[in-house]
Amino acid sequence: MMRQTFFIALASALVLSGCGTMRPPVNVCEVSYSMAATSQSATNPLVEPGTTSSLAQEFANVSMADAFRDAVEDAPVVSQPGPLTVEVLALSAGGQFGAFGAGFMRGWAENPVTPRPIFRLVTGVSAGAMIAPIVFAGSEFDEALDGYRGLSEEQIFERRSFTTLLSAPSFADVTPLEQFVETRLSDGLIASVARNHDEGRGLFILATDLDITDAAVFNLGEIAASDQPIEQRRKCMKEAMLASAAIPGLFPPRHIDGGLFADGGLRDQIFLQSIEQARQDIIRETGRDIRVSATIVVNGSLLPPAEPVPDGLLNYARRAAVILADEVLRDSISEVVRFAQSQKNWTVRGMLADTDLSQCEPTAVGGTFDACVTQMIFDDGRKKGRMPKIPWLGPEELLEEAAQL
Repeated sequence: MMRQTFFIALASALVLSGCGTMRPPVNVCEVSYSMAATSQSATNPLVEPGTTSSLAQEFANVSMADAFRDAVEDAPVVSQPGPLTVEVLALSAGGQFGAFGAGFMRGWAENPVTPRPIFRLVTGVSAGAMIAPIVFAGSEFDEALDGYRGLSEEQIFERRSFTTLLSAPSFADVTPLEQFVETRLSDGLIASVARNHDEGRGLFILATDLDITDAAVFNLGEIAASDQPIEQRRKCMKEAMLASAAIPGLFPPRHIDGGLFADGGLRDQIFLQSIEQARQDIIRETGRDIRVSATIVVNGSLLPPAEPVPDGLLNYARRAAVILADEVLRDSISEVVRFAQSQKNWTVRGMLADTDLSQCEPTAVGGTFDACVTQMIFDDGRKKGRMPKIPWLGPEELLEEAAQL
């Protein structure tokens, strides 16, 4: 069913096939970030032409293992060490509902009773990939999250004219989104991401390699900590984040080091399970009992629109993208929670964007970015994060929410 939905989402984009659409210009980053899958990159020193998906995934596992290894090394020395718990944050995809995650993380840092912890590993997909670097950098950069409150479509993309559409890689021009992301990647934030990476923490986001249809893991901490000039690091972090959030057909894919990348949500909307291999590797290496405490922030309403879609090619594409996102998000929640339940050394809790949006127009809830929706869900997320007793959802509650339609 998920594959059928994917083809529905791309159907409108195929109308443009044969119209002279060109592959976007390549962005050469030349940094040793990890990719889960690529076969074309000649500039990435970790990925050589002809490498397989499994080999490239091994590079990603090595990067994640470093975070677990550093957690063991940083633990206090005691005569009889007990289990070591590693805090992991997973920020899901969700389009405009990413404003909920931004608000929740903002409020959680302000919580006087249980303030936001420092996570050893932070992962993000699509909307979550936009938030992840800010959270990873530290609460002193949380003002950058405020831009998600009241975020509107005009601040994200512009509709292309018919004449430019014939040769464009997408229905929309995302110049506004590019500026939005770049503004938040300040010199100070990049320096903080690099510092935290060097201290043994991990920041990973997910995209999809369109050429070989496999997932790609970008190590943003590695990019931030590279010896490239600051503008180059900002550019490469931005490109990876835009790749993770490139809704098929609606937003253009990103051409990075020879690979063509789009929305990570096509493969997985909650990027978490691949951490387990790294955990097991370090357990074997160190003999230390390592446990994972996973926090999932679901940036989605799980409430697909139920009103007629407005006519128009762009509206059809947007509705298809919303349906796709809802389907994959439900599957991702179920898979991740069941996976965590099957691991005796994992615990999982979650937060869901269940905001009452009755004050907003019904069509806005099922759209791309609406100022009413993003303001209300940001404020609701911030309120929940500030609560003395945060209303966490346990595994069974998360599975129940994912099963409802």
